[in-house]
Amino acid sequence: MSKYPKINYIGNKNKLTYWIVDNFPYSKGTVLDLFCGGCSVSYALKEKGYKVYSNDALYSNYVLAKAIIENNNVTLNKEDLDFHISKKEIAKKYKDINFLENRLYFPNEVEELAELVCKSAQLKDYKKYLFLSLIRRSMIRKIPYSRMNVPWNQIVKLRDEDYSYAKYKRRRAYHNLPFIDHIYDNLENYNNSVFDNNQNNMAFNYDAFKMIDSLSEKVDVIYMDPPYPATMNKYGDFYGLYDNIFDKGIKYTNFSENNRFLDNLEKLIIKCLPKTKYIVISENNKTKPTISEISTMLSKYGKVEIKEKKHQYKVTNKENKNETIEVLIILEVKENK
Repeated sequence: MSKYPKINYIGNKNKLTYWIVDNFPYSKGTVLDLFCGGCSVSYALKEKGYKVYSNDALYSNYVLAKAIIENNNVTLNKEDLDFHISKKEIAKKYKDINFLENRLYFPNEVEELAELVCKSAQLKDYKKYLFLSLIRRSMIRKIPYSRMNVPWNQIVKLRDEDYSYAKYKRRRAYHNLPFIDHIYDNLENYNNSVFDNNQNNMAFNYDAFKMIDSLSEKVDVIYMDPPYPATMNKYGDFYGLYDNIFDKGIKYTNFSENNRFLDNLEKLIIKCLPKTKYIVISENNKTKPTISEISTMLSKYGKVEIKEKKHQYKVTNKENKNETIEVLIILEVKENK
């Protein structure tokens, strides 16, 4: 049975995906997940039988969408990785990615990563994207707090298993495992996430505005969960070094800027109007701008409906006592007459 794999993605809606999808205005059809992130909503949509277009400006998210949303039947085996990479090729790639040295990983680990990146270049089609997703997973798993903007001195401290045990009563030995161990540990998990929902699902790696411009058909729903202005929204900082490894970083609109968010969102909404019947936006009551501000803006372009659900986020396996209210803002686009 297919199952969403272990991703480790800050802001992931994994605990809320079925509530989100069950409140969509259609139970079937084509949905564009415009800021797909860790692909949990895209995955739930795929499970429900929708045709899913998953888009994200970060390459690290795009490879996930290719591997588990667009991919319907291809899996990856250990035997697919059983080939030799020359020392010369590894050394060349190591030189390209040594900016990670004493920034995220120790020198010997960067050398191992260089070999894996070289291997990924030899794989084809969806096997390649599954492997790239597993590389991403292994990179995140080895970093404390699962994000790439943790200062190096903190990484070194938290990877000290004696320190970790004294402070957290957990040695967190997984931070010190080789990348390949994490890849093999997660291989079955990622293979089991692959399934066919009999739809031509597609993955894209565009800025949100460019994605709408490139959309050649009208879709039933455009779903948005953009990076709202807040303290934990810097996805480029969290995962962008992965994109840099593969030289796949692109320019994209920064929605996390507090003074420009609502203006950027309205411009995006206007661009979406001719391309869909409904726009569904995820938010919660802790987010700025407020639900009221976004709803008021949307009401200029059609009928607005709001769905709410109480939810508690977990941070480092502890429940946040401050319960949030998750919100879906659903805009039924006004027809032009």
